[in-house]
Amino acid sequence: MLIINDGEAVAEQELFALMSAPAVPDLLRVADEPLTVKELSSRADVPLSTAYREVKRLHEAALLEKSIMVDHSDGRHVSQYCRTFERMEVRVTDDGLRIELAG
Repeated sequence: MLIINDGEAVAEQELFALMSAPAVPDLLRVADEPLTVKELSSRADVPLSTAYREVKRLHEAALLEKSIMVDHSDGRHVSQYCRTFERMEVRVTDDGLRIELAG
């Protein structure tokens, strides 16, 4: 079991499966500031439909934090996403592979 920042537990096996999706590392790499899914898609060079699917999965796993931005020009609400960690480390231990998130 992996403990993420706010004490939420995620199974390491689930996290490894999530990280194995081809677009996920690129989306996480560019999510260092709050961005919309469209912006994440563009910066990571990932198809928009894939970005929506993977951002949803990353948010559910507590790897992306969601915030709401109000567009003051027209009053629309836009969701933005940002990584919840600065560094991800994979280590080999006697018990198998371990993932640690920092920052």
